[in-house]
Amino acid sequence: MMKLQQSIGSLFAGVHWRRQALASATGALVLLVTLAILLIGQRLPELAEPTLEVRNINIALPPPPPPPPQPVTQPQVDIPLDVSAAGAGPSIPDIEVPAEITLAKPDAPRIETQSPVFDTMAPDLDVFNLDELDGLPKLLTRPSITFPSSLRRRGIIEVSLKLEVTIDEGGRLTLNRIVENPYPELNNEINRLIKRSRFTPPNKGGQKVRARFIWPIDIKS
Repeated sequence: MMKLQQSIGSLFAGVHWRRQALASATGALVLLVTLAILLIGQRLPELAEPTLEVRNINIALPPPPPPPPQPVTQPQVDIPLDVSAAGAGPSIPDIEVPAEITLAKPDAPRIETQSPVFDTMAPDLDVFNLDELDGLPKLLTRPSITFPSSLRRRGIIEVSLKLEVTIDEGGRLTLNRIVENPYPELNNEINRLIKRSRFTPPNKGGQKVRARFIWPIDIKS
């Protein structure tokens, strides 16, 4: 009977010890959880995204530059010139000139002249300038010139020409003269260009006429 009571007492003692151990473990766990919550709460502001503050700053523009100085025109002053000489002036001696003067006849120089060569076409009075037409003629063909290789070898890749031409009633061109061409190598190409080019016929008062003008051409290789 005594052994049974001792066994029951030992059993109750073990159960009591386990309850105390469980209570202690539970308290420790609760304490750890509380500390973890406190630590996380302290770190939350650090982990949050920083707040950016945007401020509007007014930047004053620099004053405009002063206007350029106006050129100063020097007044024109007329300075009178006194060309009178002091004194009574130079004296001219009296020179006796004979009544008759005989001059030797000089030998006339020998000059050989050649018959002048006239243009077979007389000046046309019915050729008009561009400002006298009803409208400006329009180029119907595309200008095309073969750039000579001799110019390219010299590094010349751009040339400006000015040609005086006449447009007839059919829009065909006639080269009157070359006003500006710094390179004679282009003369043959200029003649080909004149033959191939066509314009709309010039009109004056509703009638087809001929017109003369200066044709500027820029050539690039």
